[in-house]
Amino acid sequence: MSATVLSCVRSFFAPVRLGAALGSLLLLAACGGGDETSAQTGEGQYVVGEPLSDPAIAVVVRSDFGTDTLGTSAFEEITLRMATQYGLLGEADAMQRLRRDIVREFVLRRMIFGEARQLGIAAAAEDVERQMQQIKMQFPDEETFQQALAGDNLDEEELRRRIADDLTEQALIARFAESAEEPDAEAIEELRRERAEEVRASHILFIPPPGATDAQQDSTLRQAEAVLDSIRAGADFAEMARRHSQGPSGPGGGDLGFFGRGDMVEPFEEAAYALSDSGDVTREPVESRFGQHLIQLTGRRAAAPMDSSLARQRILRERQRDAVEAGIDRLRAGATVHINPNVADVDLNAAEE
Repeated sequence: MSATVLSCVRSFFAPVRLGAALGSLLLLAACGGGDETSAQTGEGQYVVGEPLSDPAIAVVVRSDFGTDTLGTSAFEEITLRMATQYGLLGEADAMQRLRRDIVREFVLRRMIFGEARQLGIAAAAEDVERQMQQIKMQFPDEETFQQALAGDNLDEEELRRRIADDLTEQALIARFAESAEEPDAEAIEELRRERAEEVRASHILFIPPPGATDAQQDSTLRQAEAVLDSIRAGADFAEMARRHSQGPSGPGGGDLGFFGRGDMVEPFEEAAYALSDSGDVTREPVESRFGQHLIQLTGRRAAAPMDSSLARQRILRERQRDAVEAGIDRLRAGATVHINPNVADVDLNAAEE
């Protein structure tokens, strides 16, 4: 299978890109300016200004860093290219999400680069060249590399620019992460105590369809509630898991084994640890990003205390993640986004799916 140049770039910068790879990290916020007609504020929200009417312009972003414009032709070209690459053509809901995500990334990148310029952060030429050479090494010879460039509609100058952009993003995100406070001994010991107990649980997972509508989400919840009613009436939890769970643990009766704090997504973990006695089942379905869960506690046990250095690393990683989110929140708060509804027609503040 032949590699493309852009796939090689993605492989180098996957941990720091602003697209889907950072979707769980960069959940951002915004506040208003003076001319907004639908200003929405609060965590994770964008400020949307007056709509655009110029058919040649899809999006305008205004901030202290200046004004940036995404033309209609560029927006449509990006949308078509990505929809074709990921097989989304003809999928109305998926195309709507794609258009929304393209606008979101355009806004974030404008703010990222504006902040980087203000702070004097820029990719060093030698770092760009080092990454360039590493990408070239993924191809057997220069001719194959040039063919791959052409296949991605790139030349070497444009590729270097993209590498420089990615390195700049990486450097700014690292700058945000540096502001995280070092864990003190008390915080480390508290985490070690929390990790000294493990619970064992089983679950029954109900997964809504991709891009589920509100009605489909409600239907998934009703399915979970119906099975929960059967369990309350005396049905065996493990048997219900084998019959109804859509998760990989279903054939095994839903058993997840023992796990500690921080091993599961937060809503699931909190619900499991809140159960008191072995055999207890959550009183209602628990929603996480995976779907609706019915959870049964099946055991508790003491665990070996976490190593202090590992506890420190875990706390620091969480604080660094929070620091990056806060930094991006601050940037987004300074942007006002104007969208042409005849071109993009997206709700930037729609919930993540």
